[in-house]
Amino acid sequence: MHLIKYEGLGNKFLVAIEDHLPIDGGELAISMCDAVNGFDADGLIFGTPPGASTDIDIHMTLFNADGSIAEISGNGIRCLAQEIFTRSEEKKSLKILTGSGVRSVNLNTIQGDEAEISVDMGAVRDGPELPLLDFLQHSSIKIVRAATADVGNPHVVVEVENLDEVDVVGAGSHIGSLWKPVGINVHFVKAENSKQLSMLTWERGVGVTLACGSGAAASSYVAHEWGLVGETLNIAMAGGQAQVQLSSGHVLLTGKSIRVAEFEVSSDGQ
Repeated sequence: MHLIKYEGLGNKFLVAIEDHLPIDGGELAISMCDAVNGFDADGLIFGTPPGASTDIDIHMTLFNADGSIAEISGNGIRCLAQEIFTRSEEKKSLKILTGSGVRSVNLNTIQGDEAEISVDMGAVRDGPELPLLDFLQHSSIKIVRAATADVGNPHVVVEVENLDEVDVVGAGSHIGSLWKPVGINVHFVKAENSKQLSMLTWERGVGVTLACGSGAAASSYVAHEWGLVGETLNIAMAGGQAQVQLSSGHVLLTGKSIRVAEFEVSSDGQ
């Protein structure tokens, strides 16, 4: 198996373009994403043929580092798209089938190993039921308000008074556990002004991550509904900034991705 390691705003993914999805994809993700004995990644992405569909360019399947399947990743889909764009210089747009539906992806720029890619993350829907704020409380956070959203995967967005004080591991895992067994992605946000939103993330199946593309989409939408930001804004995450454009309930996410390294892995994972 040929693996290409990518980084999307600090999120690290292993991308494999294969003829079919392996039956042990979850187990492969656990071993290959391991920081000590593997390649240190947040997830393993398989790109496979779309089958009989003529409207789809590739099928994306993402396994989290713990072996669970993620419906979509805004940063991961850009990494997969960059690999496809790299292999076919004529293509400037893609239709990618994900676990949450088809997403349109456009190449803005590519230079060497770095690309800027935009993804239509689709319409934002209401997320799972939100428990009382008392249940969300953690000693490291002072909650202003909270809401859930769904962009193909579930998110809870928590506005806090001070991001610098947030224990992302403690507060994130506590809040995420309230939605067991399905889980939820947890984002702590603070609006710096109407065009800038800062965000810290705890992702289900991974833990603390430097960025989350789908979370940036969900948080932007929720913050706009709260009146904190406008329709065009930057999302500042630990791994870098993404740009979001909100229009008619859809979220266009733009960010950079980098091709980092390549690996050949035998059938036993070595």
